[in-house]
Amino acid sequence: MGAERRSALDRFLGLFAEVRAGEGLSALLLAVNVFLLLTSYYIMKPVREALILTAPGGAELKSYMSAGQTLLLLLFVPAYARLASRLPRRRLLNGVTLFFAACLVAFWLLGTSTALPLGVPFFLWIGIFSVSLVAQFWSFANDLYTPEQGKRLFAILGFGAS
Repeated sequence: MGAERRSALDRFLGLFAEVRAGEGLSALLLAVNVFLLLTSYYIMKPVREALILTAPGGAELKSYMSAGQTLLLLLFVPAYARLASRLPRRRLLNGVTLFFAACLVAFWLLGTSTALPLGVPFFLWIGIFSVSLVAQFWSFANDLYTPEQGKRLFAILGFGAS
């Protein structure tokens, strides 16, 4: 039989799903990636809540934020789709991720150096961040694996997402 030998990582992850030779590293890296992505959201979510609730009229503002996020997504999704049709996949993924990282740094700088009310923009930004980066992650994972691999390996990615 000319099959490749499974690495120690492949064998370990094979305890949880059917992992074939050479698949363990990509599955582990994707699981860590989705874990870090969701962890960043869950760390920023309480900050978002605190910023919006401490703004003047914050509790009332918060009730309108879902509508605001929906309107922003109606603008963001077609713009993202146009960008996705024009850029190579890797450049798109890196560019969008860097855009959100730069926005986060900008919010941090504004929050530490000015008294600008950041509650509403940060609340709206978090909504766009969470939807777009999570969707982008799963789209990338879907492109990376064949349907057969996805059926076997997405369980491992699910560990990272939980």
